[in-house]
Amino acid sequence: MQKIWNIREIDAKKQRFFAKDLGVSPILAQILLNRGIQTKEQARGYLYDDISKCFDPFLFKGMRKALKRTRQAIAGKEKIFIYGDYDVDGLSSAALLYFVLKDLGADVACYIPHRVEEGYGLNKQACMNLKKQKAKLIITVDCGIGSHDEVKYLNSIGIDIIITDHHRILEDRIPPAYAVINSLQKGCAYPYKGLAGVGIAYKFAQALTSGVMDISSHLDLVAMGTICDVAPLTGENRILVKHGLEVLSNTNKAGLKALMEITGIAKKKISTQHVGFILGPRINASGRMGSAEKALELLLSTDYEHALRLAKGLDNANRQRQKEESKTLKQAISMMQSEINFKHHRSVVLHNDEWHPGVIGIVASRIAEKYYRPTILISTKDELGKGSGRSIRNFHLFDTLSKCDHLLEEFGGHEKAAGISILKSNLLDFKKFFNEMARKTLSCEELVPVIDVDMEVSLSVLSENLIKELELCAPFGMGNPRPVFASRDLRAKDRPRTLRGNGFKIWLTDGKVTCEALGSKFNDIDISDKSDGFSVVYSPSINNWQGINTIQLKLKDLQFS
Repeated sequence: MQKIWNIREIDAKKQRFFAKDLGVSPILAQILLNRGIQTKEQARGYLYDDISKCFDPFLFKGMRKALKRTRQAIAGKEKIFIYGDYDVDGLSSAALLYFVLKDLGADVACYIPHRVEEGYGLNKQACMNLKKQKAKLIITVDCGIGSHDEVKYLNSIGIDIIITDHHRILEDRIPPAYAVINSLQKGCAYPYKGLAGVGIAYKFAQALTSGVMDISSHLDLVAMGTICDVAPLTGENRILVKHGLEVLSNTNKAGLKALMEITGIAKKKISTQHVGFILGPRINASGRMGSAEKALELLLSTDYEHALRLAKGLDNANRQRQKEESKTLKQAISMMQSEINFKHHRSVVLHNDEWHPGVIGIVASRIAEKYYRPTILISTKDELGKGSGRSIRNFHLFDTLSKCDHLLEEFGGHEKAAGISILKSNLLDFKKFFNEMARKTLSCEELVPVIDVDMEVSLSVLSENLIKELELCAPFGMGNPRPVFASRDLRAKDRPRTLRGNGFKIWLTDGKVTCEALGSKFNDIDISDKSDGFSVVYSPSINNWQGINTIQLKLKDLQFS
C-alpha cells in the first residue's frame, strides 16, 4: 500500500540554538524539536532523565485510603488476593505487588482469571470462590474500573476491594470500591496520565513501602508491563522503562533470567525490542491460549531450574499460539474478499465460530496495519461473542465503541485497542453501525497510512557517532519513536537477497556512500531491477559482525524516484 511521507519542517534557528547550547549535533537538536521539546530544561530532562524526577505517589486520589486499609490487612493477617489480568501488564503488576506485600509480611495470593472461561476483569463466580478462600481484601491490578456489579457484590459479602487500574472510565462512573487508584478519575491530582497498569501498581507499592524499603529492583517488571501494553514512552513512563531496562538486563528474578536464557538474549543489553518481540509474547502465550497460571508461576519463581522448565513450556505455548494466529489470519483475509468492499467499508468487522479469542487481537492488529482500516475480530464460539479491536491514526476506538454501547454487552480499552462482548443477535447491526461511524470519522485521505519522517538527509551524514548520539533518545516505543530519515535518488549496488520471514537485504548507494539495508517485502514494488533509482525511509543502526561495526538501514518504505 502506498504510504504518505510526512517530512517534518526544519526550524533552522531553533536547531542551531539547541545544538550549540546542549552540545549536540544539529540532527539530534532537530529530533528534540520534533518530539515537542522547546526549552533547554526540557531537553536536558529528556536526554539525561533521573528517576528522582518521578512524581510523588501520594498525589493519587484514593492513595492514603488504600494504604490505610492495606496496612490494616497486613497487621491483622487478613487474607489478601491480588486480582489481575492475563496479559503481560496484568501479570507483571500482580507479580510486583505480590513480591512487595510478601516482603511486608502479608498473607497474600494472586488470582488471574481464565481468558476463555472467565474473560477479562472481575467476575461473580471468582468473587464467590475467593470468599470461600477466606478473602478479606482484594486489590485489583490492570482491571476493575468497569466492574460495578461485581464490586457491589463483594461489598455485600463483606470483602473490601481496592481498585488500581489505568483504563478509561466510562461516563466518569466509579465502582463503589473501598478505594480507587486511577489517574484518569475526576479530581485526581497525579500529573502524568499515561501509566500502564504496572505503573499504577508500582506507584501504589512505592507509597506502601515509603521509608521502609527500596523497591527499585522491581522496575524490571514495570518495564515489561509498560512496553508490552504499548503504553506511551513519554514522561514518567519513559523514565521508568529506561531504568527498568537496566534492572532487567541484570535481573535477579529466576523466571526472567530463565526466559532470557532459553530465548538466547541472556547476555545482551535488553531493549524495548527484546521485551516487545521476544519476552512479552512468551509470557502472553499461556494466557492467550487459556490459563496464565504458568506465566505467573514463572514470574514468581525463585528456583532457577524450575523456572527453566516453565520457560521452555511457555516457549512451546508461543509456537502453538503462532500456528493458531497464522491459521486465523488466513481465514480472516479469505473472509474479507467476500465480505468487505473497500469502496463502501471504512472498517473491518469479522466474526467466526472457530476463532480462538486469545489470538484475535494480534490478528486484528495485523489486518489493521496491512489494510489500514479500524479492525474488530469476534470469536463467536458461544452465544456471547468475544471481540478484540485495533485502530489507526485519527480513529479513537474507545470513544467510537462508547457510541455503540447499545449494541454491546461490555467493552473497554483505549484509543488504539479495545475488547468487546456482544450477543450474536446484535452482530449485523453492530457491523453496520460501526462502519457508519468510521465513514463519518475517516476521510478517504485518512485511509492512507502516514510515515512521520524526522528529516531528509544524505547518506553521507550518517556516522557511527551520530547513531550512538541518537540512542540518547531511547527507549523507543509508542509516543517516542526511533528517529526516522528519508534519503532520495539512491541506487542498488546489487540485486536484493531474500532473507527468512519474507525480508530482504540490499546494498544502497547515493554515488558517494554505500550502506547495507534490511527491509520487508513491499507488496507493490519490484526492486529486482537494480538500474532503477528510488528513495527510502529508514531508521539507521549499527550492525556489529565479527567485531566490525557498519551502518545498517532498517527500511520502513521505498518509493521510486
